[in-house]
Amino acid sequence: MTDTIYAVLAIAMVLMVVSLLVPMAERFRLPHTVLLAIAGMALGFLGTWLVSANVKLGALGDAFVGLDKLEVGTDMFLPLFLPPLLFTAGLTIDVRRLFDEVSAVLLLAVVAVLVCIACVAGVVRLATGMDIVVCLLLGAVVSTTDPAAVIGIFRDVGAPKRLSILAEGESLLNDAVAIAAFGLFTTILVSQASPGPTSMSIAADPTGAIATFLREFVGGLMFGFLMARVAMLVLPRLGDSDAAIASVTVSLSYLSFILADRYLHISGVVSVVMAALTVAAYGPTHLHPQQWVTLRQIWAQLEFWANCLIFVLASMVAANVLANMSWLDAWGVVAVAVGAFVARAVVVFGMLPVLEKVRLVQPVNVRYKTILVWGGLRGAVTIVLAMVVFGNDALPESTREFVALLAVLFVLVTLFVNAPTLGLVMRLLGLDKLSRLELALRDRVLALSRANVDRHLRQIIRQHNARVDGIDVDPSSAGSEEIGSVPPELALDLDERVKVGLITLCTREKELYLDLFEQQTLSRRMVAVMAARADRLIDAVRDNGVAGYEKWLSQISRPDRGFRIALWLHRRLGWQKMLTERLADRFEILMVSQSVLAELAAFNTESIADLLGADAEAELTSVIQGRQQAVDSALKALSLQYSGYAESISARQLERAAIRFESAEYSRRLREGIIGREVYDDLIHQLGERRSAIADRPPLDLGLELATMIERVPIFASLDHDAVVEVSKRLRAVVAFPGEKFIRIGGPSDSMFFIAAGQVTVKGAGFQVTLKEGDFVGEMGLVSDRPRSADVIADGYCHLLVLYRKDFRALLEKRPSVRSEIEAVAARRVAENEGKAAS
Repeated sequence: MTDTIYAVLAIAMVLMVVSLLVPMAERFRLPHTVLLAIAGMALGFLGTWLVSANVKLGALGDAFVGLDKLEVGTDMFLPLFLPPLLFTAGLTIDVRRLFDEVSAVLLLAVVAVLVCIACVAGVVRLATGMDIVVCLLLGAVVSTTDPAAVIGIFRDVGAPKRLSILAEGESLLNDAVAIAAFGLFTTILVSQASPGPTSMSIAADPTGAIATFLREFVGGLMFGFLMARVAMLVLPRLGDSDAAIASVTVSLSYLSFILADRYLHISGVVSVVMAALTVAAYGPTHLHPQQWVTLRQIWAQLEFWANCLIFVLASMVAANVLANMSWLDAWGVVAVAVGAFVARAVVVFGMLPVLEKVRLVQPVNVRYKTILVWGGLRGAVTIVLAMVVFGNDALPESTREFVALLAVLFVLVTLFVNAPTLGLVMRLLGLDKLSRLELALRDRVLALSRANVDRHLRQIIRQHNARVDGIDVDPSSAGSEEIGSVPPELALDLDERVKVGLITLCTREKELYLDLFEQQTLSRRMVAVMAARADRLIDAVRDNGVAGYEKWLSQISRPDRGFRIALWLHRRLGWQKMLTERLADRFEILMVSQSVLAELAAFNTESIADLLGADAEAELTSVIQGRQQAVDSALKALSLQYSGYAESISARQLERAAIRFESAEYSRRLREGIIGREVYDDLIHQLGERRSAIADRPPLDLGLELATMIERVPIFASLDHDAVVEVSKRLRAVVAFPGEKFIRIGGPSDSMFFIAAGQVTVKGAGFQVTLKEGDFVGEMGLVSDRPRSADVIADGYCHLLVLYRKDFRALLEKRPSVRSEIEAVAARRVAENEGKAAS
């Protein structure tokens, strides 16, 4: 019992100390972990002195006794601290943006880890002569990275958001790869220390070890995903209890780790990472927005505690062994540092450009690459692994001390050398200086702000009939303040000002999406999609200005890979669900974009003209109007095809807004004392029921009821019900996406298409025709074997009915009237085509 009291007392003291270090870190602009390491080493030296000198300090002395007992229990580091660290890292990452940078992330996370392990092992082996497997284990321990400092710098200098995603994704995934490699090398060393059949099999068959590694890695991925999906079934059913939701996720992190590692003998680390990514992907759409925010805050607190305790306890261990450090250890730390940073430079400067050349990754500025290399700090995960090695009695004592000491010392090197000098490197690279564009923008904002302040002051003075020296209160001068001219060296040309304006508009666009989400008029899933698009748009403008903006818009206007897959599944297998969801997403995105663009147009007129000039405002107005026209056109095409769905989406959004306004009104009445708490709770409960009723998006009917569509086609307008039913059995519905060429010149003539909704363009030799809803095309293919004479291209999303030749012939045999009508139309088309060719 006494030991427990001492341990609790020690933890309380540590948490108090590390909390006081937070404002100090902000004051001196240092990573918090640097001060944690200093505090841990100070506590270690002080504790050693108190114990050796037998100094009695009451509760404070007992706290140091508790720290000593915590320090010994290093076997608890891995299962106790690692799950919350990994789960928090996965929970806070933007999974959608992570997939955008997946090629670069995998390079840095997988290839970079292997390169780091190899480089560190090779250099340390040459420097110290240690066994190669021990060196490989050390390389695995130090190959994990802590991205906090780099992300902070990227945020400060306004670097593209994708670089922060790159650093976060690299850190998360390379933790999983490095720890999986750590487990492999530990197993090999333990088997070597205990000779037997296992060690003989590993030595004789290294491919077996690699196969085991792959099995554990893939198994961890599958198990983590399964556990998270089960959790996502439970979380929405826990009601409004934030505590219960957080408890389930805490349980998920530890169960994923322990069950996978101890019972299924697969990678517990990979399982936790996968579970966290799955919750990050599905959680925002399954939980209320406020519940999701609260959950992330709780996990941030858990990570803070775990991170602080790890650094303090590990630094205390390092402090105790620093006095016994030999020249070999010092040389080994130098070797680790050389190997680690050479490996990182090889990957960032050698391998990443290869991905850039093949366009798997957008180009990264050399200055940012330098920050990525020098900012490859090591943090809590490296220390946890070092402590696990230190407490593993199955390993030889010399191996344990060698790996743990060098790993912890390398972490301290990155914290005391790399972290404090990141700012210096940033200044040397010129990242701390405002660009000419930013300086001009700053001066313009200052001048506008001062002019507005002067104008408001004059209004106040006039209202109070006062006079202040130096301020003219002549009414005729109101609003005539002149904005100082920009110095010639800071003057921006039109293209530069338009670029600044576009970045401002894109930033404002993202803010509007977030506002809609906070107002609960936009779902978490859709705000994630649209905010991610805004981030990508900002990056595109930063890289290439207006050209980047327009290129990105053209890319998102085309069907993505997911839509193409959905379309293929619908056409080949008749699966509608995925295509329905994609089209419904497009409906909602277009409607939200329409509203947001209207607000951006007003924002441009009100704020951009004064800041950047009337000519820049006019250019930006043209850009916004072009985008508005494209959105309006696309929405109109979809609305014509799926009549009523746009109205149902609008009605849903209006109902959400009404619920929000009513909730605010009830809250105001409660504060004013007009209604009591019981009445307020009943009203809020009713609003909750209304909100639940519209939580799910209304279903989108693809319009695949063929009988209904056939009746909309003029050629079949006179058919009776039985005939329509028979035709419907022979027609097949097809959705063509914008720009798709579903009939090609010279292609086989085996079908015709009815245009049930949408518009297509027919392009042939010397002619071009536009066909709309109710028209049909390709009918000559049913009565002739001649190759196609024209291309037919969908102008937007088109709903088509395809009739194949074999079905057509069977239909004509039973319906002579239909046959004569179609043949008459075909004859007219042949005559028209021949007449055009003759002219």
